[in-house]
Amino acid sequence: MNKIKKEIRLFRLLEKLKKRDLYNHLNNVNLLNEELEKTNQLLSKINNIIQENTEKTDNNILGATFKNKSKVINIMSKQKHIAENKKGFLLEQKNKTDLEIAKIFIQKDKIEKKVHNKKLEFGEFQDLKLEITNRNFKKN
Repeated sequence: MNKIKKEIRLFRLLEKLKKRDLYNHLNNVNLLNEELEKTNQLLSKINNIIQENTEKTDNNILGATFKNKSKVINIMSKQKHIAENKKGFLLEQKNKTDLEIAKIFIQKDKIEKKVHNKKLEFGEFQDLKLEITNRNFKKN
C-alpha cells in the first residue's frame, strides 16, 4: 500500500516536472518566433535599401555617388547574408524545440495514464482490504 502511494506521488512529481519543461519550451518557442519576426523585418528593410540603391535615377551619375551606392549595396548584401543565416538557424532551433514539445506531450500523457492506473490499483487494493476486514468481522 505504501509502495503504491509512493509510486503515485513520484509519478505526480514527474508530471509536474514535465509540465515545467513544457512551459519552458513553449516560452523558448515564443522567443524564437519573436526573433524570426524581427529577422524577417530586418531582411525586408535590407531588401528595400538594396532596391533603392540599385534603381537608376538618371544617366548622369557622379562618380562619388556611384561609389557610395555600390558601397551601400555591398554592405547591405553582407548584412542580408548574415540575416539569412540567422533566420536559418532560428528556424532550425524552432523545429528542434517543436520536436521536444511533442516528445514532452507524449511523455506527459503516458505519465498521466500511469497515475490513473496506479490510482485504480490503489482503489482496488483498498476495496480488497475492506472486503477482507469485513469478512473477518462477519466470522467473529
